[in-house]
Amino acid sequence: MRFIYYSIILLFISITAAGQEINIDETLANARSEAEKGSYDKALSLIDPLLKKYTENEDIKTFAGRVYSWKKEYKTAIQTLYPMTDRINPNPDALLAIINVYYWTEDFEKCISYCDRYLVTDPDNIDVLKIKVTCLEKIGRDKEALEIIEKASVNENSTQAFKGIRTLIGRKTKNAVSASYLNISTSNPGQAPMHYGYVEYAHKFSKSALVGRANIGHIENDTQALFEADYYQTFSKKDYLYVNAGVSTGETIFPVAKVGAEYYFRPQKRFDYALGARFMHFETDDVTLLTGQISYKMGTNTIAYRPYYDTGNELFSHVLSFQHTNEEKERVVRFELQYGNVPYLYLYSNFTQPLKAYRAGVQYQHRFGDSFFVRPIFLYEYEEYLPGEYRNRFNAQIIITKRF
Repeated sequence: MRFIYYSIILLFISITAAGQEINIDETLANARSEAEKGSYDKALSLIDPLLKKYTENEDIKTFAGRVYSWKKEYKTAIQTLYPMTDRINPNPDALLAIINVYYWTEDFEKCISYCDRYLVTDPDNIDVLKIKVTCLEKIGRDKEALEIIEKASVNENSTQAFKGIRTLIGRKTKNAVSASYLNISTSNPGQAPMHYGYVEYAHKFSKSALVGRANIGHIENDTQALFEADYYQTFSKKDYLYVNAGVSTGETIFPVAKVGAEYYFRPQKRFDYALGARFMHFETDDVTLLTGQISYKMGTNTIAYRPYYDTGNELFSHVLSFQHTNEEKERVVRFELQYGNVPYLYLYSNFTQPLKAYRAGVQYQHRFGDSFFVRPIFLYEYEEYLPGEYRNRFNAQIIITKRF
């Protein structure tokens, strides 16, 4: 009889204990559900009794630390988590939680140190490696970041997780060389094709950039050269100033001398603006162009409008463009519609008159590897070359760039 009595008591205790375990699981599940909805205070109120009763349960404490971090109470989150992370055998889940806290607070040095602690036991964890590499890039330790990327790529046989970071590091490259060829042909009626080319070298400084360019043009057995330089100066809020100047060896294919400046600024998040002017001195005349731009960015797409006003000839020209950009792959697709006497790159003639020209163009940039770019450009024109007389004009260009 006594045996049956004790058996009933033990069974009752076991059932009660099991009920308490289920209680913990259900409470945590409810708390997670509230946290997912953004009800962080409700989630904390649900697990507070568990924290007081089960003081050694690190799953509960780690979850509490995560909730505090989601609530942006980072100091409390760190106080909750560090006893489980700053010891000889740290809790892996608590380490993951505190890594996120220091990453979100942009304390990249500490974030890296906790990533290293975690990677001791799980050296191939891609998520932690990506956070560490991102932190290294943020503080300018690009060489270390690239070494980790190369090693991880071998282990995982994939660089997908690191493509965006590799692109960011690649954009910091100080030097670039480019070469281009442009062919301009006409039909109905046609004339001998015009040939243009250039080579350029660009170098970035901390807040500025300088570009040197040598152009060559060949038209009807005449060859001339234009030497020019571009200068970019960045300011706060990503505003920047662009200045261009050049001189040529001839008088017809290129202007004898040219100078221009344009200021780009962003007073609003999605809108970009620009205001500028270009002056070109020819042997028989001078040309002054007033220009500017307004663009609107919608995620990866940008639509822009740019007018040109030739003050001497009182001519207005217009460019409407649509551009899609893949930032990670540095891939660009651009469509343009033009009307009027729009300068094509560095080309503009002083022999202007009120003649109509309609243009449609497309260009595409593709990156090969990490630093090699190819950009083909095609522009079709329906050109009024004499009053009431039209012909077809085809502009085909290829630009090749190596970044190093």
